[in-house]
Amino acid sequence: MIQVDIPIKYLTFFLEDDAELEHIKKEYGEGRMLTGEVKQRLIQVLTEIVERHRRARASVTEEMVDAFMAVRPLPHMFD
Repeated sequence: MIQVDIPIKYLTFFLEDDAELEHIKKEYGEGRMLTGEVKQRLIQVLTEIVERHRRARASVTEEMVDAFMAVRPLPHMFD
């Protein structure tokens, strides 16, 4: 069951703490952690990622976008 559980799969990609992930897998696999608890932890992890992205995006200026989008040579592209 744990191999096909979607919240566990998402946590394997997004949870940075490997020890916590193994603890969650063990507790869930042995029935001591409910699906709702796993989903709640996934929500916390994804919310942190989205908030970090939102803050980083808010700090982008027009000058940064212009510099990123500027036409420039690509060195060693056709070597």
